[in-house]
Amino acid sequence: MSDSGFPYLLSLIEDGIFVLDQRHEIHYMNDAAARIFGFSVARDRNPTFIEVVRDYECDALVKQCVDTGDAQSASIKIREKKQYLDIKVSPDAESRNYIVIVKDLTEKRHLEEIRRDFISNVSHEFRTPISSIKLLSETLIDSPPKDPVVHKDFLLKINLEADKLAHMTNELTELSMMENKEARLNKNSLNLNSLVRQVVQRLEAQSAKKSLVLSLDIEPPVPDLVIDQYRIEQVLLNLVYNAIKFTGHGGFITISVKKRDNEIMVSVSDTGIGIPREELPRIFERFYKVNKARDDEGVGLGLAISRHIVASHGGKIWAESEEGKGSTFFFTLPLGA
Repeated sequence: MSDSGFPYLLSLIEDGIFVLDQRHEIHYMNDAAARIFGFSVARDRNPTFIEVVRDYECDALVKQCVDTGDAQSASIKIREKKQYLDIKVSPDAESRNYIVIVKDLTEKRHLEEIRRDFISNVSHEFRTPISSIKLLSETLIDSPPKDPVVHKDFLLKINLEADKLAHMTNELTELSMMENKEARLNKNSLNLNSLVRQVVQRLEAQSAKKSLVLSLDIEPPVPDLVIDQYRIEQVLLNLVYNAIKFTGHGGFITISVKKRDNEIMVSVSDTGIGIPREELPRIFERFYKVNKARDDEGVGLGLAISRHIVASHGGKIWAESEEGKGSTFFFTLPLGA
């Protein structure tokens, strides 16, 4: 599959480019085309278009161009790879070949999906407390309860809903500052084992309500880390709280702290409901909730904030899970950070 005679510039173009003959054999393919379709370019033969793209809808577009002699274009979704492609096929009268240009719109579509979800989730999360506040306040205005106890109960409920709005607003502001790298870290030398123990003590009462076994797997004293105590405590509280929330009565939660090479790795494992494999790549997105119908608590910002906190410390955060058997969340913090 020779690329002689084609300018070097073609290899730098982000769009995939193919040159095919009437038999659909590929006489040229740039690096972007090979990357989009995950094909290893072989120089000793000319593969057919279908061999590379492995999608009959794409190949049918080329066939239609060859049969009619007219340019063809279409937006195609390759479901197996969850790819969104914009493909144009044009005949080249001079060479009697066919030029195929492929734009990979997958990332763009993914970002659009995130934006739509974000707007939808923000609207949903704010609508509930706003509706409650409006209903309760209208009741107080139109038919004020004569019983002072009932009157106070209405006011307390309004105050609670206002607190929810304030909490969501604060989290959104905090996340925005982190995403724009405007949040400042107040770092000090700290022993992570001690911080983990404090977090476990704070959440013991909540785990006891569900008869959960909350255990620690901590190595002998690990080196102190230079970290922002408040921020890392946020991460730990979020991960352990989530484990408690999604683990059934009588389950087990283990918090582990271990030194690994030049970093400290913390993990929070549970025997809870787990996360579907297809959902794992999205759990650290803003407002993303796994199976939104099963849980009304929280607004889906905790993991997104945790991801930014860990990244700002030079570490990584990820999760492993099997639906129905539990999840383990990991994060690392570099030594000497």
